Amino acid sequence: MNRPVRSEPRPRSGGGAPWPSWAAATAWSIAAALGATFLLAVTAGLVDLLGDGDDTTALLVVGGAAGLMAAVIAVWVRPPDRIRDADVLCAFAASLVLFIGTVTGLFLLVDPATSLVDALFRAGTSATTTALEANPVDPADNAVRFLVGGAQWLGGIGALLLAVAVLPFFGAGREFADRSRRGGRRPMAPDPATAVRHLFVVHGLASAFTLIGFLLVGVAPLDAVLLAMATASTGGLVSSPDLESAGAQWVAVIGMAIAGTSLVVLWRLGVGRVRSLLRSAELQAYLGLLIVGSILFLLWTDGSGVDGIRRAAFTVTAAVTTTGFPSTPGGNWAPAAPVLLLGLVSIGPMTGSVGGGFQILRHRILARVATRELLRQLHPRAVIPARLGGRIAAEDTLARVVVTQFLFVSVLFLTAAVVASAGLELATALGAAVHAISTAGPVRTLDGTLVDVGSWPAGVRLALLPAMVVGRLSVYPAIVALGAGMTLIRDRVRFRRRLTTSLGRTTGGRRPSPGTAR
Repeated sequence: MNRPVRSEPRPRSGGGAPWPSWAAATAWSIAAALGATFLLAVTAGLVDLLGDGDDTTALLVVGGAAGLMAAVIAVWVRPPDRIRDADVLCAFAASLVLFIGTVTGLFLLVDPATSLVDALFRAGTSATTTALEANPVDPADNAVRFLVGGAQWLGGIGALLLAVAVLPFFGAGREFADRSRRGGRRPMAPDPATAVRHLFVVHGLASAFTLIGFLLVGVAPLDAVLLAMATASTGGLVSSPDLESAGAQWVAVIGMAIAGTSLVVLWRLGVGRVRSLLRSAELQAYLGLLIVGSILFLLWTDGSGVDGIRRAAFTVTAAVTTTGFPSTPGGNWAPAAPVLLLGLVSIGPMTGSVGGGFQILRHRILARVATRELLRQLHPRAVIPARLGGRIAAEDTLARVVVTQFLFVSVLFLTAAVVASAGLELATALGAAVHAISTAGPVRTLDGTLVDVGSWPAGVRLALLPAMVVGRLSVYPAIVALGAGMTLIRDRVRFRRRLTTSLGRTTGGRRPSPGTAR
């Protein structure tokens, strides 16, 4: 992961020598977090004018300062000609962590009475699009409501940038990215810049479509905006009574299904490449999960009629797409119903979507690897390639997915062990860990009742935050970024230590004469 990115030399912002790759990536991560904070704070300040407007001035001042600092840093950086893959991943991870920190400050700014743990947990769940709500937001507090919704939407954008516009060009999932002009007209991502532009177009249109749907069923404008942002980002954190209405839930079902679909699929649909979609095994598996899961859930919850179908579709779609909209149990839940939802959450939506989880494509790759290894036991000399989508998957891709699965399970059980040691029951701890790393929610008991996250100890909620960050970044990039960051810090510490020692010998000690033996 340390090979340089093969791109054209970047124009420099000013004179002087270019910065090292790690320094430029660090500066850009800070600028990105501050830029996102600027957009969030300024927009929340303007939205607060719809209410009492008490927090408008503070949000505009803080947001303006963050935007000014982001602009200064962006102009100040003298980019190198090449940026290492590991430095880019570190920058994405650092920007997410910094953004969580700045959003925490915004929550403390508009609500000084809240505790630091509550503000940090709310910021973490919002930025990572994890629907674990410890303290419900006051419906009259427009500033806090928009901060939660906006942080979810921006967090979803960041996840899409990493999944669609960055990783495919660094070798992670390159075989399955829509890059090749031979694969059809108007590919979504022939290069990173085009991928980013098309990403904003597709995601923006999906968000607008969902917003229009909520408005058409009678949801108030501000609530419609917040619901659309929570749906399009698969965040699921929203405080609106309108979500209990039948019309709003049907719109949410459609919006969540779109958000869980790969952006590449949505792009192909938009440019008329429908025939290729009909042959997509991942899309078929995704739709199969939604349909079969809804049928099973309906059977296991004593649901009936149109109302039962709506509740089943809403709950299952929220689980598969890792949106995690809360829904009250309908009828008596069989013990298999919450287990079904937990399994759907761990599977997740399509790769290249806003949703979290391990995702369908990786599960298909694991199934292909397992099948191949079983066949090799029967036919040791046979050459059995693993095919996906009519193409032979590269061996490094198969190995990467296997490693990702190992890391995913390792982080899951480590988080569950830490949470269980903090006082939660084993079943609840395991459910909390699965929902945290899958960036989903909410956690349920065996009868379908929602678990009160606010009753958990502060240590439990803080222990879930690292798993949320890892789940939002995806496990493999997060681990690579963590390893690269620790290596960078270690190298910097060693360099400073050697430099200090050398200077100390030169200035404080007596230099040996030229003929003296060392």
